Amino acid sequence: MNIQQIITEADILVPNDVPTTDKAVALTGINQDFFNVVKIPKIARFTSVAAQGDYTLSSDVRQKNIDLLMIGMFRYMSMDSAAITPRQNAFSFDDASHVLSVWPAPYGTLEGFLRYYRIGTTNFSADNLSAIPDAPEEYHWTYVLALAAYLANTQDDVGKAANYEDQYKAAWNVAAQNYQVGDSK
Repeated sequence: MNIQQIITEADILVPNDVPTTDKAVALTGINQDFFNVVKIPKIARFTSVAAQGDYTLSSDVRQKNIDLLMIGMFRYMSMDSAAITPRQNAFSFDDASHVLSVWPAPYGTLEGFLRYYRIGTTNFSADNLSAIPDAPEEYHWTYVLALAAYLANTQDDVGKAANYEDQYKAAWNVAAQNYQVGDSK
């Protein structure tokens, strides 16, 4: 589903006079909220270089979403972890520059493996209603319910808003369980 289709279906559920621009802004928030609830794992691979400790990664990686980092056979722990000890392999990630820093630097050329969770990166606007949400296609219908909940709140229909909110949140919780990764932290 694209944004126009989502807006059209939500308008059927909740007749309203909310401008399309406001609906697009609401959908941007819904898109980001989806990934706060549903943690979909992604993999980034990189080749480490001997004695090099910094690597630039994709712009969709965030420190808080990194689940696992291995270089060669060695696991690296986040510097944010309270359980990290001084002689342990560690990493930090700068969200602004997208630079991954590892300590100690790898001793040779090894394969780096980073598992992280996807985020919603698309900002929707009324100028591009053919945009597609970042969520997997099988969950686009939940955006209709989430937008309908938003629209019902703007119309002061608290009961209808709560009903739609319960429905999309229940679907997102099921999606979160479907994508759940074993505890690796």
